[in-house]
Amino acid sequence: MDISLEDARPAMISALVVALLIGLALLGHGVSPVEAGRPQVLTPERWLAAALTRQANAEIVRLAEDAQSVREALAKEPPDAIRAMTLAQRVYAAHRTGTAATAPARQALIAAAEAVARYAAGGLERNAAITALNAALERLKAIAPTSDDARQSQRSAPEGRAAIGKGAARVSSPIRTCVWRSLPLGGGA
Repeated sequence: MDISLEDARPAMISALVVALLIGLALLGHGVSPVEAGRPQVLTPERWLAAALTRQANAEIVRLAEDAQSVREALAKEPPDAIRAMTLAQRVYAAHRTGTAATAPARQALIAAAEAVARYAAGGLERNAAITALNAALERLKAIAPTSDDARQSQRSAPEGRAAIGKGAARVSSPIRTCVWRSLPLGGGA
């Protein structure tokens, strides 16, 4: 039996198709969403849910960063009125729109930034600004995933796989609990 290399073209095409199918299978295995330890079909609804989750998590990170900036502006003695006012305008511009999941935290942070700007300008007592900031931090803390959620999502999804559902695609909480507790509550304006 002779093996001819002249007719190798169909064999090469077959090997290429098999390699392509194996590559697609490995890619699908790596990006398939996992629920209860089983890969799920990625429907348009699941794709949209994952995209909204990523968008909300990005908003939570930005909210936490801006909350830290507002806290720093409030902690300055004496407060810088111009910096506080520009910070309030920036916070409003950055967070006036977003996902429905972050709406209460966004509104509370905008109100806190406004209260800090009014305090810095002399139109509000310090305790009122601290109360507004603490309310914003509590709302932010309520929507931020806890470290238990992050650990659960790591357990439920094997490494390299996306997870859709409970505890899915969440970032660890950027909020430090000591931030809101470090504000002095006495003194007034």
